[in-house]
Amino acid sequence: MTPKRSSEATSTFDLPSLNSDDRWLLVQRITASEEFRRAEQLRNILQFVTRSALLNPGKALSEIDIAVGVLNRPQNFDPAYDNIVRAQISHLRKRLADYFESEGRDEAVVLTIPRGSYLPVFSPAPARSATLTRVDSIQAEERKTSPGAEAGSRSARAVWKRLHFGLTIVFALAFLIVSFAYWRTWSSKVPVSNKDAGLSPFVRDLARFNGDVIIVIPDTSFAILQTIVGKNIPLSEYVRQDFPEDEITALKDQELRSVIQSDYSFRSTSVNEALIGTDFLESLRQAGVHAVIRYARDIHVEDLNQNNSILIGGPNSDPWGRLFSEQKNFLHVDDLTKDTHFFENRHRLAGEQASYENIYSNPEIAYVDVTLTQNALQTGYVLMIDGADMQANESASRFLLHGQFPAEMATLLNRPDLRSFEIFLRSKHITGQADDSFDLVALRPK
Repeated sequence: MTPKRSSEATSTFDLPSLNSDDRWLLVQRITASEEFRRAEQLRNILQFVTRSALLNPGKALSEIDIAVGVLNRPQNFDPAYDNIVRAQISHLRKRLADYFESEGRDEAVVLTIPRGSYLPVFSPAPARSATLTRVDSIQAEERKTSPGAEAGSRSARAVWKRLHFGLTIVFALAFLIVSFAYWRTWSSKVPVSNKDAGLSPFVRDLARFNGDVIIVIPDTSFAILQTIVGKNIPLSEYVRQDFPEDEITALKDQELRSVIQSDYSFRSTSVNEALIGTDFLESLRQAGVHAVIRYARDIHVEDLNQNNSILIGGPNSDPWGRLFSEQKNFLHVDDLTKDTHFFENRHRLAGEQASYENIYSNPEIAYVDVTLTQNALQTGYVLMIDGADMQANESASRFLLHGQFPAEMATLLNRPDLRSFEIFLRSKHITGQADDSFDLVALRPK
């Protein structure tokens, strides 16, 4: 059933009083700008909150109003479990700031949404001559430095420009693949009967569980941010409304702050793991399962509790897997403060090591933990593919979907009563190049 929208969302859009209001006309210019051209949801939110402010002065606007009126959330929407409104408003504030620094720099009025409120504020724009843009500010600070410091700043700036260029290329490639993945999502909305006799037994096992499947691809920008700040950021911070503003503000290098803030605004993932998502999508479709691809930053606890899920990536790129760490025997330890990367064997059996270190040399030795367990409410299942790096995740996924299983593993997967398990694998590959050769280290039927 389609959620009932608030009356403001359906009955006030075309009122003549708005069409003659300069503030509403400003909003129309903003939503027609390049900054908002591909941000339909942010355009809708901006128009919704502006209508409310202009037609109902003094009336407060809540998260629930926006969630139900714009984002198609149900009437019983609970912001304690779903932070989508806070996240989208945070993105909206950044887009508005970007608009008034670029296309809207000559506007006579500036629109902002102050923190602690969801209503827009219209203020006279400061005189351009008295205002510095971000770039102007950076250049002004550089001119205050000594010649030696300025030379060092130029060198650091050159390094970060190269880094930014490289990241942009990687993100652009990943964006194309993820866009293709989302497009392919629509082709899986009508289940297709399984006529493929060669379908992986692993996929056939997944298809036994009732319900849709959400394939969660990792947040590469989150992993990069943690590497830059040199610490692991918990899930509780990741889902915070204003994340990652505190982490970026703490950086001393002003240009580095600008680069990281810009890059984190992208919904980026690795090419390898984007390919994994599309491969799972197609394989599940062939098995008659309705699957969709979602980005880690757009997931909520509610999603994991109401569906079957596939979480791709380690704890620093897909932090949702941390919710199920207690269900794992082989725990991925990726401690950035100590620069240690290994898998801890919590309950060691005969012939097993206490820990398995990922070796980042040439060739690489990388481990992958594959765990299937029930979600918190036991209403669905969660499959986690948690590898040492993106190449390990890609090759492990290809192995699960298309490889020949060892007899011991095939026997486990063919058990009719199997509802949860853990498979620990070791791979070797040349740096940057995934392959499909694996050794089975351990099995943990549960």
